[in-house]
Amino acid sequence: MALTKEQKERKNEMRKLNRARKKEIISKEEPEDPKEEPQEPQEEPQEPQEDPEVIRKRAIADKRRASLALARSKIKLNSQITKEKDVELTKMKEENLQLKELAKKEKEVQPVIPEIVPKKVPIKQRPKKQEVYQEPEKSPTIDYLVDKSYGEQLKIRLRDNMIQNVMRNTFM
Repeated sequence: MALTKEQKERKNEMRKLNRARKKEIISKEEPEDPKEEPQEPQEEPQEPQEDPEVIRKRAIADKRRASLALARSKIKLNSQITKEKDVELTKMKEENLQLKELAKKEKEVQPVIPEIVPKKVPIKQRPKKQEVYQEPEKSPTIDYLVDKSYGEQLKIRLRDNMIQNVMRNTFM
């Protein structure tokens, strides 16, 4: 079959591209040739001066990592926790049994000592105050009042009131 002009041109373009690609691949491999110029001795690359902020952030990040690692190492599984509780409970039960046995032995060994009960000392109480019998005030009769003057009546009332006030203050 005969190719048309367009097909031939396309085929030629494709071949050119393929050749160009091959040259690029070969050219990448060629720098290894000894024809290259000798390289100048390279100085050791200096570490770039880091910003103090970056250094501080790195230090903080390191501390966080360390604390997280420590926290993770302290994490206990639920099964470990239950085992530890069981061990503690058995130890406590054993201690209680030992203490009970010691208490029983001490009770058996101790001789019975009669307790000395102090005699009851009666508490001294003040005697109860006896109420002084007061006669109810008799209202004076009219005859009696007529006999006494008004001044005398006032004196008697004042005197009685004063005596009663003194008695209330001292005995109550």
